[in-house]
Amino acid sequence: MNKQASIPKRPGQRILIAIGILVVILVAGYFVANSIIHKKVDEALQALPPSLKVTYTSLHPSLLRGALVIDGLEVHFAPEEGHAHDLSVKTLTIGGIRFLELLKDHRLHVRNIDMDGVTAHLDGYLLKKNQPMPEMQAPPFNEALIGRIKVTGLNVTEQGHEKKSFSMEGSLEVDSVALAGPGKGRLSIGGLRFVAEKASYVIPDVDEVAHLVHLEIDSRKSLLRLDTLRIRPTMDREAIGRAKGHQVDVFTSMSHGISIDKLDVMALMQHRLTADRIEIGGNDVHVFRDRRLPLPSGEKAMPADGLRTMSITLRVRTMKLGPTFFEYEEFPKKGDKTGAMKIYHLTGTIAPLINKPVEGDPAYIKMTTEGSLMNSGSVTATTMLPLHKGDPYKVEGAFHDLDVTKLNDPAENLGGLHLESGMLNSLQFWFEMNDEKATGHILGEYHDLVVDKLKETGGSKIDKTKSFALKKFIIPKDKDKSLPESKRTGKVDYKRDKEREFSYYLLHSLLVGVKSSFSLGFLLPG
Repeated sequence: MNKQASIPKRPGQRILIAIGILVVILVAGYFVANSIIHKKVDEALQALPPSLKVTYTSLHPSLLRGALVIDGLEVHFAPEEGHAHDLSVKTLTIGGIRFLELLKDHRLHVRNIDMDGVTAHLDGYLLKKNQPMPEMQAPPFNEALIGRIKVTGLNVTEQGHEKKSFSMEGSLEVDSVALAGPGKGRLSIGGLRFVAEKASYVIPDVDEVAHLVHLEIDSRKSLLRLDTLRIRPTMDREAIGRAKGHQVDVFTSMSHGISIDKLDVMALMQHRLTADRIEIGGNDVHVFRDRRLPLPSGEKAMPADGLRTMSITLRVRTMKLGPTFFEYEEFPKKGDKTGAMKIYHLTGTIAPLINKPVEGDPAYIKMTTEGSLMNSGSVTATTMLPLHKGDPYKVEGAFHDLDVTKLNDPAENLGGLHLESGMLNSLQFWFEMNDEKATGHILGEYHDLVVDKLKETGGSKIDKTKSFALKKFIIPKDKDKSLPESKRTGKVDYKRDKEREFSYYLLHSLLVGVKSSFSLGFLLPG
């Protein structure tokens, strides 16, 4: 019996058989590898410290695509009983994982990490305590390279003592992240873009909360943009002072169109604000103080001293303030009505804005302002803030064409004076201020100035005797250019009250100069 001759397989058949075998091996390897990945992940989670718990709903690895998808990721960090940070991620996708490079060279190279639906609840107590993360096993790689990290649907809240102190909704994108292995502590970032669509922050110790609308920070464009910033008190304005037991400035403000250009975004992480220009499009600012309460004890810092002691380093070429309405209102120590001083159309520039000078920096910060006092006339001022301790502050400026009757609200309710008539044509001032006293002079020109003294602050009844003295002996009705300058000049010589704020020091230095321009000006109140 003859054996049937075998038919040799064609090359194409061999290829098909090889491909089939390879597919079987890959499929088998795929399921085996997936099983191994699940096992390794679960083992790693079980090995975490007791204070750190990580769970997930489902895990989907794909060796063929170099991807890993985790759904329902939950992280719970509770280093102390009753206090914990919680993080949840709806979907975590890691794409472009180079598994062979990880196995061969222990380098984690990932194309992208996308996190969607990220919610973080932070414990204010733990943040204040700066509780570190527990020590964990070293990761199985020497370095990590990540092309992009993108976080969408980000919602962060911080819970303080019995109330929420911070909340934010937004997104984050970080490019070209390089992280050195454990213990080396090196992290570099190629670019960062952060957007907070809305955020609120309770400012510590001042009973005020800040609300932000659409904050954008982009390192590649070197900019910061903020549509709106609003600050409001957290309780009734008079209640804040009573709760603290002393006088305090209570702010209510709205700012819009805030931008910072040529900003070194990465330097912010090292507490350095370095930029070419800060611009604020416009503001509406109200400040209230209750003078019926005692002054807070202790010496108040001068502005330059306050700048020097800031934890952040400022280095900005120019800061520009857009059209601003500013109102300062206070309740007098005596009287039953508040008085308010208002400045309309206030604009200004600060150049440069620096607080820790280095060699080659100018000796002064120059601040120029211009506005309209009580919506009448104009006032301009240039203030030089010294960058070197011991140098004096320098102030000069002028009021022009001010209808003094516009000042009756603060004059009557805070000073007990009624201004019947008067036009301040010009009031120029020059003085220097140091830690101890202010010295300088003023030069004025006015017409038809008639002032009455009220029987009580905030009242309407005129004290006829004192009013007669004001009109006939103390305040001449006219001081025009026909008089020599010596008759229109006042001397600024004012000793600083170190328990008062700089604004009080500045204003009263000016008022002392005005009073000294009258021969019996020392009889004037205030």
